[in-house]
Amino acid sequence: MSLKRLILFFTFLSFINAIQAQDEVDSLRKQLQLENVDSNRVKLYLSFFYTDLYYSNPEEVIQFAKQAASLSKQIAYKKGEVDAYNTLGYMYRIRSENDSALYYFEEGAELAEEIDFLGGMADAHTGLGNTYNQLGEWEKAIPHFEIVIKRAGKAGNNVLVASANNNIGNIYLSKGAYTKALEHYQESLEKGNLSIKETAQINIGLVHNQLGNFEKAKSYLQESIELCEKSGNKYALAFVYQHLGAIEQQSASYALAVEYFNKASAIFDAINERYNVSDIKTNLGNLYYDQAKYGKALIEFRESIAIQKTIEHDVGICNNLLAIGKVLLATKQLNAAEDTLLLADQLADTLQLLPAKSNITKLLSQLYESKGDLGKALSFSKVHKVLYDSLTNIEQSKLVAEMEAKYEVSQKEQEIELLSAENQVANLQLQKQQNLRNYLLTIAIILIILVAVGYSRYQIKVRANTKLRELDQVKTNFFTNISHEFRTPLTLILNPVEKILKTENDPAIKNDLHLVQRNAQRLLELTNQILDLSKLEAGKLKLVVQQHDLAKFIRMNVAAFESLAASRNIDLSCEIDEQLNLAFFDSDSVQKILNNLLSNALKFTPAGGMVRVQALKENEFLVLSVEDNGKGIPSDQLTHIFDRFHQVDSSEAYGGTGIGLTLTKELVSLHHGTISAKSTAEKGSRFDIQIPISARAYHQAEMAEQEQETPTTFHDTTMPEPVEEVELNNKKAIALIVEDNLDLIHHITSILQAEYKVVQAHNGKEGMAKAVDLIPDIIISDWMMPEMDGLELCKLLRHDERTSHIPIVMLTAKVDIESKLDGLKTGADEYLAKPFNTDELLIRMQNLINQREQLRLKYNKTIALSPSKVDVDNPDERFLIKILSIVEEHISDTDLTVEKLQNELGVSRMQLHRKLKALTGFSTSEFIRDIRLQRAADLLKANGIQVTEAAYQSGFNSLSYFTQCFKNKYGIAPSDYHKNQA
Repeated sequence: MSLKRLILFFTFLSFINAIQAQDEVDSLRKQLQLENVDSNRVKLYLSFFYTDLYYSNPEEVIQFAKQAASLSKQIAYKKGEVDAYNTLGYMYRIRSENDSALYYFEEGAELAEEIDFLGGMADAHTGLGNTYNQLGEWEKAIPHFEIVIKRAGKAGNNVLVASANNNIGNIYLSKGAYTKALEHYQESLEKGNLSIKETAQINIGLVHNQLGNFEKAKSYLQESIELCEKSGNKYALAFVYQHLGAIEQQSASYALAVEYFNKASAIFDAINERYNVSDIKTNLGNLYYDQAKYGKALIEFRESIAIQKTIEHDVGICNNLLAIGKVLLATKQLNAAEDTLLLADQLADTLQLLPAKSNITKLLSQLYESKGDLGKALSFSKVHKVLYDSLTNIEQSKLVAEMEAKYEVSQKEQEIELLSAENQVANLQLQKQQNLRNYLLTIAIILIILVAVGYSRYQIKVRANTKLRELDQVKTNFFTNISHEFRTPLTLILNPVEKILKTENDPAIKNDLHLVQRNAQRLLELTNQILDLSKLEAGKLKLVVQQHDLAKFIRMNVAAFESLAASRNIDLSCEIDEQLNLAFFDSDSVQKILNNLLSNALKFTPAGGMVRVQALKENEFLVLSVEDNGKGIPSDQLTHIFDRFHQVDSSEAYGGTGIGLTLTKELVSLHHGTISAKSTAEKGSRFDIQIPISARAYHQAEMAEQEQETPTTFHDTTMPEPVEEVELNNKKAIALIVEDNLDLIHHITSILQAEYKVVQAHNGKEGMAKAVDLIPDIIISDWMMPEMDGLELCKLLRHDERTSHIPIVMLTAKVDIESKLDGLKTGADEYLAKPFNTDELLIRMQNLINQREQLRLKYNKTIALSPSKVDVDNPDERFLIKILSIVEEHISDTDLTVEKLQNELGVSRMQLHRKLKALTGFSTSEFIRDIRLQRAADLLKANGIQVTEAAYQSGFNSLSYFTQCFKNKYGIAPSDYHKNQA
């Protein structure tokens, strides 16, 4: 991080007030039309600077300021002319048009001096100082800030003095003159208002950090957090967290450093400071490199580059490429390291970054030495040595120049102080001092009032901007929530329609039902588009890139439109490059892109027309075009076709919402691609798309994760059980439905009641209670519910020994891949999106029950019922171990009953019975008897023990009953078994 980026700058303009909302802009425009007094018109022109127009249309603000300057000059309103020049200077400075900024600030300073206008003079000289500072011409910048200090000091305006001192401190910090920087920051801290104090406090911390006083630096920065929170300055707060993270990284307190960096990144991301977000990702990459966590380091460096590409921050890209090369070299990925470092070397040459070039050549020398290419290693080593020596000489020259400058400044300051003291003694007059004091006090009160008003308006601007952001978030949440809420009613429309269609024979009624079905599905499609758009706006829609056969994928999607094209007598053709076989892309995004373009093409192409799809591979890109000879798009509307809700005038007769092409463009951009359109009215249109299809075009976070399923194992046995515990084979399985929508819960009940005994619960809390009480065979749960949602319910069920074995089907309106993965990770066995197909629900439920039965059989065959042999992998196995331990502990106790076992476990008789039955196929009494028989068999294998002894030691008090049970299990009498073992 460069030293200039370390400094928090404070730009003071006495006339800057809160930027107001759009209604203020409209109000000012109306006032301007009605105002006849020229001086008032000047003030109105300048007032646009403080409105939302400053952000939305800065060019118009500049034009208004120029009109204010021109009108002020005509009517000799010099104060208005000064304010206009300073406004223009400020606008050009923030646009980095420094020549224009210097011109207007100089005009403002000269005129302000002429009319003795203190506020205008301070604004002009502050602007000049900051512009020269921006250009790195520090010796020209300092005198302007000193003028402000001198003039404002005489007027008793401490706020202006503090602001100027802070800016001078910034310059000395940039020059490495830390003592001088601290002096000016301390002066700023003592005299400034809240905003200046927090800035000075932070900068003092940065100076101590540069001096190596890390504890002092931390102390100042941590104290500044409260000031930042009090003022609401989010940028400054994030800035503090970032540098606290850097200090903790230097101290090897990596966990705390990561915490600070993440806090800073979250705030910078929220206020759209992408430069700083990329900077922090670079910090995190270096931190993980220091810990030898190379995988994490690579992710952070690559994500930083991705952001820097969007803001054209080439220096940052070069430094990150250097860092990636260092990681690849450390992990022995020599070829990849070579490619990366050569790319960094080329960029360093272009940007003339000598320090980066020095480090790159050093690493390349080491790389080629590792590869055995000693010639190249020597060549790069020589380049590195030349660069290193040159840079060392430059640093030494800078150090000498700095020391000379410090000495000269010190000498001049001593001379100035001596002259000042002599003048003070010579001109000391008590009466003049009293008059001056009164004058300064009056001016100070006026300026304090002006500053207070300015600060108040600034706070209004901050609150207004916050309100606008909140309103935008409310809008996004509204679209998301309304889209989710559409899915449940659509389920209750589509499912009954599908149910009736299976049995209805009347053609007229079936046509009406198909009409309902088509329009409900169309509504679902529009809902999905709105939801996708809101996710894209919120940055929540992510790519899920996998490798597919792209040619086959495109062919199948085009084929889906062939019947529609044929019904409209349209010639639909498809030309696909067969090189498009295995490619990396997000199938869902590409399908939506293709479907939207084909739907539009077929919609606007008349009968007898043509629609042509062409897909080619160029380098590592898919080049896709969709062309038709339909209505076409007028040239004056072509530039607006990707705008949200925009519809071409001629398309209104065809219907539509105006969001299809908007969504298409956003999805293409998300896919790192481009889209363009060409069209001629009445001749047709052509849309061209270019999308990368290689793995290296995507970040690791955009690649799909490989899902792995670990089956749960179950026991089974065929031993009979006592009559009182038998469940008849033809008894229906119990299905628990957890859903808060009454219509939907009744609808699902009507679907299931023929094959299942259905139990209902109306929220997650009630569902958990009924699951524990009844131990159902399967659970169907909604995601979003009051009191406890489906995700939390799923977690509780999976972590409770009594319910961990029950299969769960999650029903939800959340169709994005992240939500699906969250549900599956939490323990859901199936994930169905609303509206769902009733047959699919029934089949998936039956498959889950069948899978559990098969796993139970496999579990019972492969795991012996002995505590020492059961591996503890999940809650079900822990439950078995607990039961086995209790039974074996009381194995010789003839009074060990089901009641005693359930009391030991703290469960009800039914819970114990259904859980054991699900896991092992045994009832509770059968389970106890089987363990006793296994123990008896083990005893009979030993020499010197009698059958009677084995029976009693295993807990049987009846020899005849023991003999009968033993023979039923092993097919042989205990006495014969004993003889065979002997």
